Amino acid sequence: MTLTTQFMTMVVMVAGGIYVGAAVDTFERLFSKRNKRSWLELFWQLAFWIAQAALLFFLLFLVNYGELRLYVFIAVICGYSAYRALFQTRYKKLLEYMIRFVTRLMTFFARLFNAIIIWPIRTIFMLITTLLLFVYKVFYKGIHLLFLVVLYPFLLIFRTIWKLLPKNLKKNLNKTAGFWVKIKNTINKWKERKRK
Repeated sequence: MTLTTQFMTMVVMVAGGIYVGAAVDTFERLFSKRNKRSWLELFWQLAFWIAQAALLFFLLFLVNYGELRLYVFIAVICGYSAYRALFQTRYKKLLEYMIRFVTRLMTFFARLFNAIIIWPIRTIFMLITTLLLFVYKVFYKGIHLLFLVVLYPFLLIFRTIWKLLPKNLKKNLNKTAGFWVKIKNTINKWKERKRK
């Protein structure tokens, strides 16, 4: 391995250590409200560290085809220490600023989406529903009124005929009507029992 390759490996690994420090702070900040005693925490930690190790090895592979030397680990530790000493405070402030910016941006787009798409659709739906209900009420009342107008003469004729019928025939008709009502009630009760 040439000196240039060794030097580039050390520079990249120091940068990787700085990145790992920033990644750890970002992970802790974004997932600060997680339950650290759950089994899911073990999964998150394993996934995070496997991802960081894979990224560092990928960088190492690009520089020196993945040859591991002791100075590679030392360079990563130096990079991490440099981050903690020099960049951590500034990076955390930048991270908080970025989180606030992204949160406000997402809130703005959510409100914009609501104003441009959700609110008009909801308003149109409400208007259509109100219009359909109005049409239904008008149609229903119109049909009801039409039936009353059409059936009223027949009702008058029926009442006149009913008054002219003898009392004995009226009693028989009432009994017959009562019989059919009883049959109807019995059928309805049987249907309800069958459903249960």
